[in-house]
Formats: sequence, structure tokens, C-alpha cells
Amino acid sequence: MHTSVLELAQRLIGCDTTNPPGGEGHCLPLVGEILERAGFTVRVDAYGPNRASLCARLAPGDDRPALCLAGHIDTVPPGGAPWSVNPFGGEVRDGRLYGRGACDMKGGLAAAVCAAAAVAPELPRGRDLVVHVYGGEETGCEGSAHLVRDAALLGRPGAAVVAEPSNNRPLVGHKGALWLKGRATGRTAHGSMPEHGDNALCKALDAAQRLRTLELGPAHAELGAPTLALTTLHAGMNVNSIPDAAEFTVDLRTVPGRDNAALLRAAQALAGPDVPLEVLMDLAPVWTAPDHPWVRRVRELLSGPLGPLPEVETVQFFTDAASLRAVLPDLPILVLGPGDPAQAHQTDESCSVAQLEQAVDLYTIIARDWYGREETSC
Repeated sequence: MHTSVLELAQRLIGCDTTNPPGGEGHCLPLVGEILERAGFTVRVDAYGPNRASLCARLAPGDDRPALCLAGHIDTVPPGGAPWSVNPFGGEVRDGRLYGRGACDMKGGLAAAVCAAAAVAPELPRGRDLVVHVYGGEETGCEGSAHLVRDAALLGRPGAAVVAEPSNNRPLVGHKGALWLKGRATGRTAHGSMPEHGDNALCKALDAAQRLRTLELGPAHAELGAPTLALTTLHAGMNVNSIPDAAEFTVDLRTVPGRDNAALLRAAQALAGPDVPLEVLMDLAPVWTAPDHPWVRRVRELLSGPLGPLPEVETVQFFTDAASLRAVLPDLPILVLGPGDPAQAHQTDESCSVAQLEQAVDLYTIIARDWYGREETSC
């Protein structure tokens, strides 16, 4: 039975995978059943209670380079502001699909799944096509990081398309992310006698101020400058007690040219021995050279349906492409999916239905071309 991209996107929106807690496990069968009917071998990769990702491979025994279509199924919470629609209703209004995940990124995931199911019967016998559906992207790509460590689930991708929202434009990279937590400890005392205590908040503030001077390295020609933001601070029990513990977090966005490990070492040196830094997330930047043969080919193919394309387009937010790049450093990756990135995480999040349908066509064009060429050109 054929499932339209709109119908699948609506069903996925209706399945609450707000992260936290995630609960992707109860939603994955929606895509698994479609892919199994199309001939894929489907495996679920569990990495926690009701936390899971999915891998579908058309020919698991094939060791030739395959195309990988990837995306995540979890979403951020709807937020505290009131919605004009049910965030899990999948309502269509004036040509737009509304709901949490319509843009980021159940719409793109639905398009990738529908395209894979449609193109599978056309592929040469014995050729593998890989579809990855990840959990846990919104809280640091836990699902994709776990899945790609299993060689059987990873397959042998020769190129990947991550279906995050890009207005269906092919993007060649995004910044990395290094999230850190600093923790200072001290000794409590009465606020009127601070000399009897050891103020952890002062230690944390001093360390955070030093971290603001961290040398982040040069800007990237296309991704821009790396950035550092102090984002949270927690300390103290009450106004008249010296705090004996304090924590703060730092959000570093990185670009090619200085690796995250070097930044971490420099950050810890600035924070000092009394304020150890814990790594909350470590995702490298993703960059595929615009002159890569496959990227040039895709741009050529899509210039028909999309019109003239800029030479280089990138995005600031991180994606599961970082997990793929971590294990396949030479893999060409494009971020390409329906939806305006500005809609991501917004109240009344929505995506153009026309873009959903166009994304299916674009993924189909890319897949047909990949398997229609000689292996030497892959």
C-alpha cells in the first residue's frame, strides 16, 4: 500500500517523541513497516529504555558504496507558549503542515522514507541503499553516535544526505559543537561571615571570565567564526549562605581548522585545576568541499527543479552528519531537506506541503543517479 509523504509526516507528528524523554521506540515501527514492505531489512538499535534508532538496508551483503538517507525522529518539546493548533495534530492549513517536527524534522524524514521505498524496486539487484532513522539528535546525537559504531548497521555509505530543513537546498557543512560543564566546590558559611567559608560561586565566576578569553582559532571561509557562549549558572542555597557548589555551562561552536580536543585542553588550562570541565557533547564540524565530484553532480541534477544554486550554502546548527563524519572522515555529506530552518523549534512550527513533495522527488533523483552511474564515479 502506497503511503504519501504528507500522510506519513502527519502520522509521525502524531507520535509524540519529545526529547526528553524521547520514546522513539514506539514510533519507529511507522517507518519500519513501510521500508520492510519495500524490501528493506530493518533492524532497531536500542540504546536505552524505549530509546532507539532504526537502520534499513536494501542489500546488507553488498560491499559496494551505497547512498545513505538519514534523519532523526525525536523533537524538542512544544514549549510553554500556546499554539494555535494541536502540536501533535498534523493539521494542514493553507498549504502548510503544522505540528512539532513538521520542519525539524519529521517532514524531511517522511520524505526520505517515501523516496527510499519508491526507488528501491528500480535499483540494480543486489545493490544496497541505507536508511538511518536516529533517536536522540536534539540532546546531542546520542542515537546516531551509538548506531554508527555497529558496522552492520552503518553499512558502507559512499555518500549521505541528511534530511534536516534547508528549504530543499543542498548545504555542504555546519559548525561543530563542544558543550562543557564547569563545576567548582567550596565550603559553606553564614553570609555575614564569608571569611569562614570558601565561595564556590566566586571560583566559578572567575573561571568563566577566564574562559571568555579562550582563543578559538581562525574563522572558516564559509562557516564563519567559531563562537563561545556562557549559557547557564547555578549556585547557592539561599541569599545568606556562602555557596559550597557552583556549576556553569559553555556552548562552543567550532569550525574546521582547530579540533575540539585542542580547544578542550586550552579551555581546561584557562578554567584552572579547581574548576574541572566535563564534556557534555563533542561533535566535530562537518564540511564537504563544494568541488567534490558528487556534490558537483548533485548540484547539477538539482539545478533543474530548484533553479540556479549558490556556489556554497551552509547552516549553523549541528546535525547527525557529525556522527557519520566521525567514523567516515572522507564521506561526502549534504544536508538537504524540506522546511525553513527558521521554523525549527518554533511555536506553531510548520512546513510547506509542496516542499515535502518536492523533497521526495529530489531524493529520488539523487538515488537514481547514484545507482545509475559506474562504480568508479561514486
